[in-house]
Amino acid sequence: MKKAMNSTKPFDPFVFWVSASVTILFVLWSILFPKNMTIVINAVFSWTTTQWGWLYLLTVFVLVIGCFMLMGRKYGSMKLGLPGDRPEFSNFSWFAMLFGSAIAAGIVFWGPAEPAYHYMSPPPYFGTDANTPAAGANAMTYSFFHWGLSAWSIYAMLTIAIGHACFTRNLPLKFSSAFYYVIGDRIYGTWGKILDIFAVFATLGGLATTTGFVALQLSAGLKYQYGLQLGPSSTYAIIGVLTAIFTLSVYTGLQKGVKFIGDINMWVFVLVWFFILIFGPTIFLINLTTNSLGQYLLHFVPMSLFTAPGFEGNWIGSWTVFYWAWWMSWAPFVAVFIARISKGRTIRQTVAATLILPTLGNFLWYGVIGGAGIHFNVSAIMKEHGMESAIFAIAQSLPMTGILSVALIFLIGTFFLTSANSAAISLAMFVSGHENPGRNLRAFWGIALGAVAAVLAGSGSLKAIQTASIATAFPLMFLLLLVLYGTFRGLNQYKKDNPA
Repeated sequence: MKKAMNSTKPFDPFVFWVSASVTILFVLWSILFPKNMTIVINAVFSWTTTQWGWLYLLTVFVLVIGCFMLMGRKYGSMKLGLPGDRPEFSNFSWFAMLFGSAIAAGIVFWGPAEPAYHYMSPPPYFGTDANTPAAGANAMTYSFFHWGLSAWSIYAMLTIAIGHACFTRNLPLKFSSAFYYVIGDRIYGTWGKILDIFAVFATLGGLATTTGFVALQLSAGLKYQYGLQLGPSSTYAIIGVLTAIFTLSVYTGLQKGVKFIGDINMWVFVLVWFFILIFGPTIFLINLTTNSLGQYLLHFVPMSLFTAPGFEGNWIGSWTVFYWAWWMSWAPFVAVFIARISKGRTIRQTVAATLILPTLGNFLWYGVIGGAGIHFNVSAIMKEHGMESAIFAIAQSLPMTGILSVALIFLIGTFFLTSANSAAISLAMFVSGHENPGRNLRAFWGIALGAVAAVLAGSGSLKAIQTASIATAFPLMFLLLLVLYGTFRGLNQYKKDNPA
């Protein structure tokens, strides 16, 4: 086996400079030729979702099956690491960092908004009338589907591929290492560099989009709750503050920075959930969650393969395929980060914590927060003030609105900070291959994430950049199928070479 990387070299110059150059060129394109970029990117997105939507669905469905196979007797007890390796973090801190890095503020944004949207505009799979009890149950079922096992299987499979290869064969902690069991030592050559450059680009695009959403929701919260009319520069100000905080956090290191924010974030997340469950329409929320869970389990397979043949429009492309592509675009940095903090865990533990537990957490959150949105009928407010106002509209319908709104704003910020922290660390790993990259390199990528987001937000092309990050997921779909094949091939070979 070739040597992974010279330990004295802080980063791979080729990967670093090429990825930085591609990022700069893309940003300049968005600033100088925004209309052209929007046309090109939307055309690519339309082509991938309409012509290849069926393969997105099949790919994710196969990944779910593969993840359950990993938890079985044959592979489940295998460790992400050598026999003597032990977990670095407590179970609570491990899951808090894992969940926070992977979910970001999207769960706060979409938690109340998506069920309310499907409630007033039912998905074609169920075909029910809008604004009815059946529409509410079906809306929650589809929200469960979009944030359930299918989505998390994308992260889980890639995490196992990276973690096992890196920690048992002493490979560099990079996205390209996931393909060691497919292309072998060529991960150290041109192919590996291309994979890592691609991962950097996908991560920057995905996080810049999320930063824009967070800035939009925080601005909406300040306006909706406190009547603050923020000017055009408010986006820059919010992004600037967030960038300063998560860059400082990532500079201090994993234990001090990410762990601290992840722990606080998880406690606030649980407290907000309990508050809305207790002071909201409790029985309605419990009944809706239970009913929707049953529907999800009953319809999981047909929903997973539903392509909406014969229906007008591109609903599947705009929702299900959009979500699968979105999760794929985040997969490189999330999987590298989860693998980094999961060293010493078994495959069964890691898959359960990356697939089962987050799915249950999302179900509970959507059932309560999304159910409250349906019960309080925030659809009208969403039409007037945008989808980002949904969570604050729910707060207006509950007691102690002021305290709850502050908690929600804090939650949006800390969820994002956890994801941004993990992204900056993962980007540093992509270009260095080190398990603990230098603090200056981590800080550089933290600043780069904020700078890219600010420039894109200022250019008014965040929507196009969002679409760009989804289009980026198109090749990732094929790469994930290679990872699926390579993971089982590698695990079987490892068991053969290391019999118990």
